[in-house]
Amino acid sequence: MNSSVSQGVVQSSAILLTIQLFQKSLGFISTLILARLLVPEHFGIVAMVMICLMLFENIADAGNQHYIIQKQQLDDEDLHTAWSLELLTKLLMFGLILLLSPLLASFFSMPELTSALMIASLVLPIKALQNPALMLFAKQLNYRPVFRLSLLQKLLSFIVTIGLAYLYPSHWPVIIGALVSALSFTLGSYAISHFRPRFSLARFWQQWGFSKWLMLRGLIGFARYQADNLIVSKRFSTADLGGYHLLRELTLLPAIAVIVPCSQPLQAAIADQRDKADLLSYRTRMSLLLLLLVLIPITTFLLAYPSLIVTTLLGAQWSEYGVLLAPFALFFITFCIFDLISNAFLAIGKSRLLFWFDVVSTLVVIAVLLWLVTGSLLEMAWLRGWLSVLTTLALLGLLQQATRFNLLRLLWLCLPYLLFAVLAYLLSQAPGLLPDTAPLWLLLSHAVLFFSSYSLCCLLYTWLVKHRVPELQHQTEVVMQLSQKLRKARQAL
Repeated sequence: MNSSVSQGVVQSSAILLTIQLFQKSLGFISTLILARLLVPEHFGIVAMVMICLMLFENIADAGNQHYIIQKQQLDDEDLHTAWSLELLTKLLMFGLILLLSPLLASFFSMPELTSALMIASLVLPIKALQNPALMLFAKQLNYRPVFRLSLLQKLLSFIVTIGLAYLYPSHWPVIIGALVSALSFTLGSYAISHFRPRFSLARFWQQWGFSKWLMLRGLIGFARYQADNLIVSKRFSTADLGGYHLLRELTLLPAIAVIVPCSQPLQAAIADQRDKADLLSYRTRMSLLLLLLVLIPITTFLLAYPSLIVTTLLGAQWSEYGVLLAPFALFFITFCIFDLISNAFLAIGKSRLLFWFDVVSTLVVIAVLLWLVTGSLLEMAWLRGWLSVLTTLALLGLLQQATRFNLLRLLWLCLPYLLFAVLAYLLSQAPGLLPDTAPLWLLLSHAVLFFSSYSLCCLLYTWLVKHRVPELQHQTEVVMQLSQKLRKARQAL
């Protein structure tokens, strides 16, 4: 890869990460405000609407952008066909939702779902009408126009959603905000490009041959990711669904916004040495170690202070759901590790093995949840958390067989960081060290003491033993390179 392309990749990655950070940060702030304006019942209806939309959207996801990006010889007809295929599938799903909304509302014993789902489903055809030139921008690594458009889209949606929620607290402000978000992005996509699509299916069979497997894998991923939400919506009240869904999504937000995007370059590092067994083993182990270095303290902090975090951030009306944050901490760490392991399998060309693992593990997770679910929401959350741990360990075992990355050495390397996290927790709990003050200052005090203690232990440990442990020496170099890339990223923006 030549230097100009490499620079383009770095700059594009920086812009993509900035878009993600901005959108998720604003989404996080929006959620915190909405949690104080709305009640759990409102969030339960919104959660059910979003789950249903996600299901139909996954069924209709033809993977057009992946197809356009990987296609070497591209012309306007490919873009026209991609746009037309997207429009047809989303219109079909829109029609199905209109027909099935009353049945879904009856099945989940949620009368409000009928009208809410019908209106919210307009998002599907609106998104399908987006200018296909956006896919061309992605292929050309030109994300600057999309960055500006995303900025406008998220700000407009934020203002509308929060304003309406303040004036008319219900589930409707969130749905209207989603429609405004989709509509503003679609209209804006025609403002940033002069390309105009027309209806054409000239390349339908070429794109369909590529897309059908992506649609199947997306559906399996949805089943694995949303199985517990669907069971909660059927077995528990609307308020319980709202609390369960909100806590789970907030727990995963740091993973989706920052950790998973930042770990994407590790896939390239693994793929670069796929034909050299020793280097492949080392880079796989090193990638997992770097990720766990960040995940261990965050997970420990979530496990240590679940109720304090929820009460402080969301308000007293969510206090009964605070205990759910602890089991979702397991879901958080395994979500990030599972994503990296999956990328490692793709990097070494084991996509078929990964596909069948997804199928089998999803069926097992659904079966166990249905078999062991009880009337306790907390037990349901712990069951989901431990199932995610077991499936991640199983996939980690398969990765050990495929790359021989030395799982025992990885565990040995992680042991000091586990001890540092425990020590940091004990220091943050030292008697008389923290004042008996307001929840916000108490949480901040715990966080500062915990993460500063952990960081200090890590720095001291690395300084003492890095010359004797190759992974730690390499880890220091990677951190320095990352800081340099972040400086370049700021310049690129």
